Amino acid sequence: MRVASKIKRGLKCFGLLLLFGQGVSAWSAPLSEFPFTSRAGLIWIQVENPQGGKPLNFILDSGAEASVIDLQTARRLHLELGQPITVRGINATTVGYWPECFSARMGGVSLPTNYLAMDLSALSAACHHKTDGLIGAEFFSGRVVQIDFAKEKIRLLEDFKPGVNADVLPLQIEAARLRTPVEVVGLGKAWARLDTGCASALHWAVSAIAPADQESSQELGVGVSSILIRQNMKSVRLGHLTLKDISTGLHTEKLLAGEAGLMGTGLLSQFSMVTIDEPGGQLVFEGLFSPRISGLRR
Repeated sequence: MRVASKIKRGLKCFGLLLLFGQGVSAWSAPLSEFPFTSRAGLIWIQVENPQGGKPLNFILDSGAEASVIDLQTARRLHLELGQPITVRGINATTVGYWPECFSARMGGVSLPTNYLAMDLSALSAACHHKTDGLIGAEFFSGRVVQIDFAKEKIRLLEDFKPGVNADVLPLQIEAARLRTPVEVVGLGKAWARLDTGCASALHWAVSAIAPADQESSQELGVGVSSILIRQNMKSVRLGHLTLKDISTGLHTEKLLAGEAGLMGTGLLSQFSMVTIDEPGGQLVFEGLFSPRISGLRR
C-alpha cells in the first residue's frame, strides 16, 4: 500500500498446450483474462460495482496484506463499517475498519469478500486518479496470475510451464505476504516483498546510507506514510539475470519485518510478462524489453 512519486504488453486454444516459439513458456487456455491500465506506474483494474452503475477503480496490490476499499467509496455504497482498528504503514499508522463485507467481481472472477475500509484520499491525490480500493495478496493465493505488460492483460492460468529462456525465482507466501529473493550487488541478497502496489523499482534496507559522492536523488514516498529516502542506481540480480542501472531506494531501517526490501512495478514492468505462480512457488520473468536497462545472464 505504498506509492512512490515516479511512477507494458496469446494465442488461445481450448484443451491444447501452447508454445510461443522455441524456449518460450507454455500454458493452457486462460481460465480468465481481463484488461488493466497502467497509470502512475501502477496496475489499475475495473471492478464491477455490485450495486450497478459505474465500475470502481482498484489497484492490483500484491504488497497489501489485506484488500482495501476506500472509506469514502464504502460510505457512498452505504456499506456497514466494521470495527475500528489501527493500520500500520511504514513509519506511520492510521485508522481503518475491519471487516468490511463487499461482494465484487473483476472480469467475471470473484474477488475477496472481506476488506479493510480506510481513507485512500492521499493515494488518489498522488495518482491524480480516484482510487476506490486495492486488491491485496489474498487474490494471488492458490492462483497462477500472469501479468502481460506488453498487452496490458491479466490472465488466470490453470497450467503453466516456464520456458528455457525464462528467469525463474522462488516465491513464498506466508501470512498474506508474497516474497522472493533479490540480490542488490554490493549490498547482499535477501527476501523482498513482491509489491505491485509500489510504483518504484526497488526499495532496500542498508546499515548506512550510501556515501554522498554516489549518484543519488531524494524522493518522497507517498502512501499510508511518507518517508524521505535516497535513490541510487544499482545492479540487481534476479536469479541468473543481472539488471544494471535499477533505481533503488535505500533506507537505513527495514521497511517490513523479516524482509530486506520490496520489489515494485517499476522493476516488474521492465519485462513483457511476469507470472506469479503461488501454487508452484515460482515467480517467472519473460521478455526484458526496456531500452533503458541492460540484462546479463550468468
